[in-house]
Amino acid sequence: QSEGQLMLVDCAGTERKKDSMYHTKERQQEGAEINASLHALKECIRYLTTSQRVPSHAYRASSLTKILADAFTRGPSARLAVVCTISPCATDTEHTIATMRMGMALGGRGPEREEKQLLSDLLPKKERLMHPKQWTSEQVVDWLVSVRDGDFSDVVDAMPSNFTGQMLVRLSEGRCVQLCNGNQRRGRTLFDLLHQEIHRVESSRKA
Repeated sequence: QSEGQLMLVDCAGTERKKDSMYHTKERQQEGAEINASLHALKECIRYLTTSQRVPSHAYRASSLTKILADAFTRGPSARLAVVCTISPCATDTEHTIATMRMGMALGGRGPEREEKQLLSDLLPKKERLMHPKQWTSEQVVDWLVSVRDGDFSDVVDAMPSNFTGQMLVRLSEGRCVQLCNGNQRRGRTLFDLLHQEIHRVESSRKA
């Protein structure tokens, strides 16, 4: 036969002053007793976690801790679990934080660590596209080789090796035709593709 004991205690929430200022006198008295009981419980757990022993005056401080006295006198052989009920609603944020702080204190975890995170950090980030005028000569080559499945890879041979993005965006339609060996249709297409890329990047930055 096991000598173990399972005790479940439903603790009322901590009554904050601004929540109880419009309560009746009886309700305010009840709230004060709740807060006193929770404070006594935290003190007992503090003793339990620091010195492995709870003095009798600590667990005799409230009715709640008197009920749990057997668990406190067992010392290390006793186990404590705290279950906090919180709300996902933004309007209950203050109550949720207060409840979790109480849970941390009751669990003997010490002071809480507060970590703030901006909502924008949780949203998927859009990749910031680089404007063609910022391209290096290598990136210009990569674009010419990849655009239209490599239809303009031969243009690379007609350009100087140090041809950067700043030089690329200044190309006129006529110069594009020259780079395409005088082919009007290919030159106009290259010019249009370049300005489509410029427009795509500028539009993404405005969005």
